[in-house]
Amino acid sequence: MLLLAQRNPSVSWEPVRLDPSGQFTLWAWFRPVAIPGGLMLVIPAPLFAEPTVAAFLTVRQVVAAAGLDSSQILCWSLGGMNFDSAGGHSPLLDQRLLAPVAGGNLEMTVWMAPLPAAPWPVQAPMMPDYGQAAMSQPAVASQSVSAQDWQMLDAMDSCWNGVVQLEVRVATIRKELGSGISRLNSLNRDLSSDERRTCDSKDLQEWADARRWLRDSISVLSRSVKEIDTGTTSGAGRRHRFEEIHRNHVVPRVPLPGMTQLVNEFETYRKILQNVLAAAQANVARAGRDAENRANGVLSRIGAKMRARRR
Repeated sequence: MLLLAQRNPSVSWEPVRLDPSGQFTLWAWFRPVAIPGGLMLVIPAPLFAEPTVAAFLTVRQVVAAAGLDSSQILCWSLGGMNFDSAGGHSPLLDQRLLAPVAGGNLEMTVWMAPLPAAPWPVQAPMMPDYGQAAMSQPAVASQSVSAQDWQMLDAMDSCWNGVVQLEVRVATIRKELGSGISRLNSLNRDLSSDERRTCDSKDLQEWADARRWLRDSISVLSRSVKEIDTGTTSGAGRRHRFEEIHRNHVVPRVPLPGMTQLVNEFETYRKILQNVLAAAQANVARAGRDAENRANGVLSRIGAKMRARRR
């Protein structure tokens, strides 16, 4: 059995066999960005209908099936509730997992013990200037933080660093959205008198269709701009709350209540930002392909007809 720290982080969901044939499989993500000291598990609903497999589905045995040392389990989160392993002695570790009441797959997050490390130095390492409030906690206070709390604070720190990196990319795509809207607005115009005299009914219909695509794309890009500027991931949304937690608790390593839930919230926030970025990128690509290229193609054909008539 391996320690989690000896396991490379997953790049996608990995199958975990529950029997030699591989007929019964669950899915695991080792050391995700938000939980570098843990793993996420998804147990498909059909497994709970197999009596021989369902009896095997306990926290301890599922972690062992994933190839990890189950004695290193610190805690786990299941159905919105958090459980402590009590040093590996919690009876819940060996209690059979039940399928969700509403049906569907069972999702679980497990935190594992870190590798033994040297004592933390009294003097805190140099950190970016997050303001005096972030550094107001003395470094000595961090020595009283338990290994589990430290791991969760590390998880939130790692997730927030991922958020900051994503925000750089979001800022870039925000500029592309603005440029795209400007280009589409400039294309969304009435044909000139010369262009209209050159057009036949087919050309006029194609231009009407192209302008409809332009208007639709402008609307889609504008929604992406609004989502970035005023949505959940903006300063007007939830960003300031996570930034404050990171500044006041994560950086100086000061624990706070409900950290297991906060780790999940940080990861959810990072995923929301990732989805906002992916949606904006897709919208920019579609606007260029479906609207801008279409409109330029119609105008190009009309322009070619105009030049041919002048000869």
